[in-house]
Amino acid sequence: MRGSMTTARDVAERAGTSTAVVSYVFNNGPRPVSAETRRRVLEAAAELDYRPNILARALSAGRTYSLGLLIPQIRNPYFATLAEHLESFARQHDHLLLIGDSAGDPEQESAHIGSFIERKVDGVVLVSLLVEPAIQRFAAANVPVVALHPVPDGVTVSTLSIDYVAAAAASTEHLLSHGYRTIGVVTGPEDSPGTAEHRRGIEQALEAHPRASARYVASPVSRFAARDAVRPWFRQKRPPRAIYCSTDEQAFGVLYAAWEAGLRVPDDVAVMGFDGTSECTVTVPPLASVRQPIEDTARQAVELLLDRSNRTATRHVLDYGLVPSASCGCQAGDGLPVSD
Repeated sequence: MRGSMTTARDVAERAGTSTAVVSYVFNNGPRPVSAETRRRVLEAAAELDYRPNILARALSAGRTYSLGLLIPQIRNPYFATLAEHLESFARQHDHLLLIGDSAGDPEQESAHIGSFIERKVDGVVLVSLLVEPAIQRFAAANVPVVALHPVPDGVTVSTLSIDYVAAAAASTEHLLSHGYRTIGVVTGPEDSPGTAEHRRGIEQALEAHPRASARYVASPVSRFAARDAVRPWFRQKRPPRAIYCSTDEQAFGVLYAAWEAGLRVPDDVAVMGFDGTSECTVTVPPLASVRQPIEDTARQAVELLLDRSNRTATRHVLDYGLVPSASCGCQAGDGLPVSD
């Protein structure tokens, strides 16, 4: 008797325990099970190829064993990598990850929110275009949320992110340390989460360098949009000496636009990204960036959403790393500035 024909009673008999204990093992409660008993149950289940009925488990446990991920663009390497890690950690907790890609469209984001609520997901990892309405809808439906970006003051939700202001300041300070005095800044849309924090960090760094200046352009988070956004700069007689991008995805488009305009990176224009995705190592030249702890972010997000013992909204600040490379004017691998 194997596979779909195997029942919890069969597993209980093989493990020498009760069907209730088998249920506790596969539902992670509500009563504790000793490590030895858990081992026997799992071994018996493996031997009998026992697969508990997910629908029955959901009905008995009050869960759907699914998590939602709401992001603005799955093609962005940061979000693709994030989804990969989230799926891995969700699977370790026997949960399915459902992905909602808003494609930069608020209406599509709203539709995904409705779908997650209808499916009664056990929690949502949120990177939102319109933060407050999204959080309010999830809160009204009693769906736990972890936002991976700053949220407005007064919004009660757990967040998990780096200090964007400090990271932006450190990145800008690094560009200024090379002697670059004119910096072009490519942000996301003006009202998108994190844009204000990037600008604040850049302005903080500039305060100590009165002869330096920054000019800003807002762009959708797409390499194609960023390419188009900086083209006018690169047609000028004196384009910005360095370009700061709020995402690696935008920096990829800037590198292309520089090549298209006949500008050498970093000799004519330096470029700095933000996210630290693995794609930075295979651009021409390799892209300097601020590295976010994507895997750790995914792990903590899943743990926070599945921890039903604590529903208090908390702000979790993760470490970041500045990764110099050839695109900012550093020698690849050692982070030392190259002579101008």
